[in-house]
Amino acid sequence: MELRNIRENWQAAKRRKVTFTTLEQESNVDCESWLERTSIHLERMLEKSINEKNMLRNMAYHYFSRNMVCQARIRNLKAKLKKRSRRQKAQDKLQILAEASLA
Repeated sequence: MELRNIRENWQAAKRRKVTFTTLEQESNVDCESWLERTSIHLERMLEKSINEKNMLRNMAYHYFSRNMVCQARIRNLKAKLKKRSRRQKAQDKLQILAEASLA
């Protein structure tokens, strides 16, 4: 926006046929080049922040998915453990009954 204002002022001054001193001309060129460099720098920073935001979004989705997979695996292992412990208890009861009947 500032760059546009400076250019408009510069173009308006050109149309008015006002002659700038060499020092004023150099300062206008320096100011314009500085604004262009700043604009390029800010565009790069914006691009970088957008890339970082996208990367963070992908990382969040990745870890969310990984968390869901691990939770499902834990539920599956708990169910298997529960089944095995029930079988073991049933076998232990049968062994106790078998020992009691033999004795």
